[in-house]
Amino acid sequence: MHFLTSLLNRWGGFAGVTATVALCFATSSLPTPLYPLYERAWDIPPSQLSYVFSAYMACVLASLLCFGRVSDTFGRFPIVVTALVTLIVGLVMSMLAPGVPTLLAARVLIGIGNGMLMTTAALAMGESHPDRDKRKAAVVNSTAVTVSFGLGPVLGGVIGQFNVYPLVLPYVFVLVLAVVTLFVVLRSRHQLAGPVGARPPLSVLPKVALPGAGRRIPFLQGCVGGFFTFAVGCMFASLVPSLLPALELEWQGPLVVGVAFLFMSVASLVVQMTQTRHAPFVGQALGMFAFALSVLALMAGMTSHNVWVLIFSMVTFGVGQGFGFMYSAMIVGLYADEHRRSANISTFFLFTYIGASVPVVALGLLADRIGLASAIFSYSAVTAVLLVFLTASAMVLHRRA
Repeated sequence: MHFLTSLLNRWGGFAGVTATVALCFATSSLPTPLYPLYERAWDIPPSQLSYVFSAYMACVLASLLCFGRVSDTFGRFPIVVTALVTLIVGLVMSMLAPGVPTLLAARVLIGIGNGMLMTTAALAMGESHPDRDKRKAAVVNSTAVTVSFGLGPVLGGVIGQFNVYPLVLPYVFVLVLAVVTLFVVLRSRHQLAGPVGARPPLSVLPKVALPGAGRRIPFLQGCVGGFFTFAVGCMFASLVPSLLPALELEWQGPLVVGVAFLFMSVASLVVQMTQTRHAPFVGQALGMFAFALSVLALMAGMTSHNVWVLIFSMVTFGVGQGFGFMYSAMIVGLYADEHRRSANISTFFLFTYIGASVPVVALGLLADRIGLASAIFSYSAVTAVLLVFLTASAMVLHRRA
């Protein structure tokens, strides 16, 4: 008991924020393997699921842009606690949801909390690390986001596979962990007392801007790369799971979806940890080309009903995500103007979350008209062509750099 007390006294704040990040991002992907179950249980069309998914992503963006820096004014501790409380309320609403409106409201609430947490957590982890090692804190933060996002669908899939309250128990599991984490954070509030010194006045007005004319084209290349990273990823996360039962694969059930997303997350994590030395535009080109392979493999898997081709599609998507987001963000950082860097970075996130919402809603509406399989096939074909052009433009910019 004394050992646990001394451990919390030293690491409680850092561990509490890390756990909060992990739980929030696991919850963001937790429903992915459950979407086909929602579709059957509530007898809803694909567009309804796309609205639920896109509402979450849109609220993350709005919260990030408007509330991303509120902890500079109010302090890290209140914002971390607020994010945890919104997560807990959202989980309770999710597990009790009788239909789409309640689930939609729950995802909106969770999205607002997650967006508020993103910047705050990165700052709080650097300040609460016992050795004040901001580099290690940044690595832990990035790893917590990537790993938990991959484990969310696995958790939902494992519990959903047993078909015992599959739309309730996954949320209960995370809810228990969130309550424990809240206790740790409350106990460690003195470690999350930052920032030190004078605090700026509250401002929630989002600021977006493009850099100067000489930097604008490569900057927009980075933004478009972020757009497609999310546009492809959100297709896989929102509507592809509902397609799998219709393909009559030899493996079926929510667990299959969860394991497929685990493959994706592992591939993405490996790329982010090992492939950091490429020239920025070359790295982005590799990511966009991997995405093109991924959607083409998805089309081939849909045609052949071959589970291994679909697994290859998920792995190449993970590779694309690792390269695509990392190097697109790097390009944006390199070509942002120093005097308006914050507004330029916000513009990048605006592109990414538009990619996460608008195409998915359009895909869901198209699926209502022509069927889910035909809509995903058409979307993938168009996306593959655009990704090839984006790959080529990245290589052109690399030669000019």
